[in-house]
Amino acid sequence: MSKTFPSSAGHQAQPQAPARRQFTLSGLALGATALAAARGALAADAPATPAAPAQSSGPIVLHGASPRLTMHAVDTFHGSAATGLRVDFSRFDGQNYVLLRSFIVNANGRADDPLLIDDSYRAGRYEMLLHVDEYFAAKGAKLPRPAFLSKVPVRFQVVNTAERIHLPIQFGPWSYTYSRGS
Repeated sequence: MSKTFPSSAGHQAQPQAPARRQFTLSGLALGATALAAARGALAADAPATPAAPAQSSGPIVLHGASPRLTMHAVDTFHGSAATGLRVDFSRFDGQNYVLLRSFIVNANGRADDPLLIDDSYRAGRYEMLLHVDEYFAAKGAKLPRPAFLSKVPVRFQVVNTAERIHLPIQFGPWSYTYSRGS
């Protein structure tokens, strides 16, 4: 059954629905044929056993760049770099964490300089203490008081001083995560 549509002059126009249906069905059939052919070609090229995921032997060593420790902080609550976050960077001396330096995260979410580089880049246990309570208060974030997170310790270990370590840190008022980057 075909439908006719009135034209603007009040005359009956020619049936259009069957032609449109035929065009749509032809397009679907052509697309299905192309997908089936592509799937068959991919299956023919696939190895008999699936490839294992890529695995590296360890962190990246950047040839020509001196090994260093860097960080990057992202505020997931505001969706931006953690500009203005205060960080206390310390080294474990066997009994306590001893402050090496404090810094304010710059507009890019990073420390202005590497935290460890050259002679200061030594194996050991380290901590970055993020002052997230002060940060969110300074940003004027409307959060419950007292804050769920106040000072967030990020603890890690440098083992091989020939490797560059980058610590991407993401945090919000209720959670944080960090990982080893390169």
